[in-house]
Amino acid sequence: MSSRLHPRPSVADVQAELRGLATEIDRLDSLAAECFGLNRTDLRCLELLGRAGALTPTELARALDFTTGGVTTVIDRLEQAGYARRRPDPADRRRVIVEATARVGRREAEVFGQLIRSTESLLSAYSDAQLATIRDFLTRSRMTVATHADSLVQRAAPGRVPAARRPARVRA
Repeated sequence: MSSRLHPRPSVADVQAELRGLATEIDRLDSLAAECFGLNRTDLRCLELLGRAGALTPTELARALDFTTGGVTTVIDRLEQAGYARRRPDPADRRRVIVEATARVGRREAEVFGQLIRSTESLLSAYSDAQLATIRDFLTRSRMTVATHADSLVQRAAPGRVPAARRPARVRA
């Protein structure tokens, strides 16, 4: 990819920093999965459970863009590793809910605790107005990336509904 996508140097510099950040996040995801003893898909499933609290296997399958059979294998691995458990849905005994175990929280603290503290320290140096601008930029950037990803999905499989746009994706 070109290092200069825009004629304004400041815009190009920010784009370069975003690409660099994405690379570091990708690297962190790989290393974190290794620390958890999981693959990246399984770690992504734990992230979804962490944000939502508990999900049905069907909700997880939609969020991961997997079949329900494929997500069953993911859940089996997470249960075997002690990171997730299935339990009956209290609202409908025919359904199962998947939730993260306390082991996830302990492992997250080991793997991400220092990063969280460092990020909080970094953010505390900004004013509330600056943080609002940063949040706006990050939100809009995330939506821009999601829209582009959806367009790639549509190009590859016309008529397919991207996982990020399916209803009931994740309760968060």
